[in-house]
Amino acid sequence: MKKIFTLLTVFVVFMGAVFAQTVGDNPEDPFERERWEKEKLTTQVYNLTLKDSCGDLGLKESEIDKNATIKVEYMPMHDELRIYYDTLLVTFDQGEAMNAVMAYLQKFVRDNKYYQYKYMEADKTKPYKDERKQKRMVYSSHIKLVR
Repeated sequence: MKKIFTLLTVFVVFMGAVFAQTVGDNPEDPFERERWEKEKLTTQVYNLTLKDSCGDLGLKESEIDKNATIKVEYMPMHDELRIYYDTLLVTFDQGEAMNAVMAYLQKFVRDNKYYQYKYMEADKTKPYKDERKQKRMVYSSHIKLVR
């Protein structure tokens, strides 16, 4: 009887160790769990100017638009990424925008340990006027990431 009870206890402990899930660095800390849940549910927004970060993306200075900015919305809960390339309508070039978005996407995938991505919908371009009445163009991509 003692042997069966001992084996059953060892089995339960072993299964608990195998299927245990950790959250964050310290699973016993309830505040760590709340922080992790909050981070998972929030959308993270990154803004960068191409003029300042062309070296990080692997683009040549002659290949970029000096007025362009990239805004990224990352939703970790859904593993989705929306990238917006924004520049003046006069200097907009769709090939240049596509190359800049692709360079940022590859850097993001590499840095955040994703191994695959797919486009959720076709890329869109949309003209608009800003608060200074300048005509601008936004090129946007909606991407699903896979770990």
